[in-house]
Amino acid sequence: MYLLSILSVILLTAVMCASTFGMDGSYVLRLFSGNTILFLVLFLVPLLISGGLLKDFNHAFRLVIGKKEAKNLMELKRAKESVSLTIKILLILSVFICAIQGVLIIYNMDDPAMLGPYFSVSMLTIIYGMGITLILLPLQARLNIKIQEYINQ
Repeated sequence: MYLLSILSVILLTAVMCASTFGMDGSYVLRLFSGNTILFLVLFLVPLLISGGLLKDFNHAFRLVIGKKEAKNLMELKRAKESVSLTIKILLILSVFICAIQGVLIIYNMDDPAMLGPYFSVSMLTIIYGMGITLILLPLQARLNIKIQEYINQ
């Protein structure tokens, strides 16, 4: 069921782009930037490690998607906290990276006609941050439900 939410975010984004820009696939392909994803991951992983929650973030997926049962309430709460921290980091980080890219674009601007294309690429960071957050929100909700079920047992 959780994989369905991931697929729906990806599919609806592609459909939205196709309906806005036409059925030409080149517009949809412009939404993919490997450097942007790399920057998000390179910032996110050390921040989760410094918070001591990278291992718990991995457990969150195992607890919700996999068949792994929680050993105790603390494991569920730490998994929920790691997802919550990841959501906050992604939202702030995507704006931070976009702002840095914006400053660099303006500083190195030689051709004003290229301002639009350069800024559209820098906005991909915010799109990715929001998209990943949309995927993590159901995970956080499922962990909340698992915590409530564990307490009621």
